[in-house]
Amino acid sequence: MEHTLNEIYEKIKTIKEEVDKVEFRVMSTKSHLDTLEQNLERINKEVLEGFHKVCAKINHLEEEIKKVATALEKIK
Repeated sequence: MEHTLNEIYEKIKTIKEEVDKVEFRVMSTKSHLDTLEQNLERINKEVLEGFHKVCAKINHLEEEIKKVATALEKIK
C-alpha cells in the first residue's frame, strides 16, 4: 500500500511540474501577445501618419503641377 501511495504521489508531483511548465508557457505567450499587440498598434499609428504625410505631399505636388500648367498656358 505504501508503495502504491508513493507511486501516486510521484505521478501527482510529475503532473504538478508539467502543469507549472504549461502555466509558465501560457504566461510567456500572453506576454508575447501583449508586446505584439502594442507593436501592431504603434505600427498602425505610424503607417497612418505616413499615409497622411504622403497625401499632403501629393496634394502639394498637384498644386505645383497646376501652377506649371497655368504658366505654360500663359506662354502659349
